[in-house]
Amino acid sequence: MMRHGAIVVFAAGFGSLFATYWDDAWHTDIGRDDAFIAPHLLLYGAVALAGLVVAAWGLVAMWRARSVFALLRNSALTTAAAGGAVTLAAGVADAWWHAEFGRDAVLWSPPHMLAVFGSTALIVGVLGESRLRTVGGALVLGSALISVLEFETGVPQFSETLYLPVLLLSALFATAVIRRLVPGRHPVARVVGVYLVARVLITVVLMVLGRSTPDLPLAIVGLAAADLPWRRSVTAYAAGAAGVSVTAVLSSALGLTSVPVSGLLPTAAAVAVLFLLSLARLPRMAAAALVLGAITLAPLQGADRAEAHDPGQGEPVAKVTLTGTSDGRGTLTLAADLPGDCSACAIVARRAGSTLTGTVTVSGTRATGTVRVPPGGIWFAYLQTRTAETWLPLDSGSAGTVTRVRELYLPAGRAEGAGLPPLEVAAGILLYAAGFAVLALAIRQVRRPATV
Repeated sequence: MMRHGAIVVFAAGFGSLFATYWDDAWHTDIGRDDAFIAPHLLLYGAVALAGLVVAAWGLVAMWRARSVFALLRNSALTTAAAGGAVTLAAGVADAWWHAEFGRDAVLWSPPHMLAVFGSTALIVGVLGESRLRTVGGALVLGSALISVLEFETGVPQFSETLYLPVLLLSALFATAVIRRLVPGRHPVARVVGVYLVARVLITVVLMVLGRSTPDLPLAIVGLAAADLPWRRSVTAYAAGAAGVSVTAVLSSALGLTSVPVSGLLPTAAAVAVLFLLSLARLPRMAAAALVLGAITLAPLQGADRAEAHDPGQGEPVAKVTLTGTSDGRGTLTLAADLPGDCSACAIVARRAGSTLTGTVTVSGTRATGTVRVPPGGIWFAYLQTRTAETWLPLDSGSAGTVTRVRELYLPAGRAEGAGLPPLEVAAGILLYAAGFAVLALAIRQVRRPATV
């Protein structure tokens, strides 16, 4: 790939990264909206621009080789093209998913993660043919860490015990790419530095726009421990995982991140033990299996069943003006004038798989609900009628009042406590399978990098 092509792809990639955080803040602050909001347009435009560059790269390569089959032997181009195609297909899949199962705000829904997998593979492919490898490595890291965006923005939809293992698996994947494709001394530390600068800039721009801002990814600083002169590569990865775990626990204990220490300790303890085991002269595959096994299984011990709080937004019923109040000590109040009979109105607060109910008082058509939650963190407060609901995000640890115009809508998807529809299960499996397949291409590219 020509150098200017890589510059365009990486610029589009950072634009896409910013658009993703902007989109998340938009949905938290303003609510779910149509496909043509500003963050979506920036995201779609950035992906399309990167796709055009990769398409041009393929056409030039085919013209030079005078053979389509020659393109298949270029692992970097194959990975980038597949990643771009999957990312664009994820947009179509997302539109179908929302039409079939309702508008959701869950990052881990299959179409959203398909886009994360595809964009990560696209950048890995371009990185294999670029000279701007530190910058590209930072983009790979940023794309992989989108998987924990909801935890860093204070609106986790699943159990917070899952944050650290997902962070570690994503970071270790990026580390493998960086160590293989980014030349020079201390490649992981250099990439982490560029990524942190990018995240600071994203935060500053979101503040200027008046949107919610994510935590700074302080935990990722510990990943630089992988650059130390370890005797074996498996120890380097275990050291990076241990470094991330330690910095995650410290930053949480100091109140610098949204995830509580209690959600980090099971995985952090397991990773610390396995880092020590990795120093022993165990066979490489056995040591790697121990490290990955601990990262994956430790948080499942004693954890509650993880479940997203958002079943999906279906047909809108009416516009309502919601007034939400937090006393900063865990008492949340949500009030609105609701159409129809409010005798069966309820208030529910949801966060990270926890659901708490409160009491509702009704005066005419005005319903006022109050619910007690643990102080600290953003909770989604839902005011529900017999058939419809509406919601506001409220920070239980910060006193204040917010007023927003939101949709009262019919919930889509399954009823609370019910199983997933078979079609949703099947479609989800297929989309995740496609995502893992394109990641397999990226891994192949890492194992056999193209020369520049």
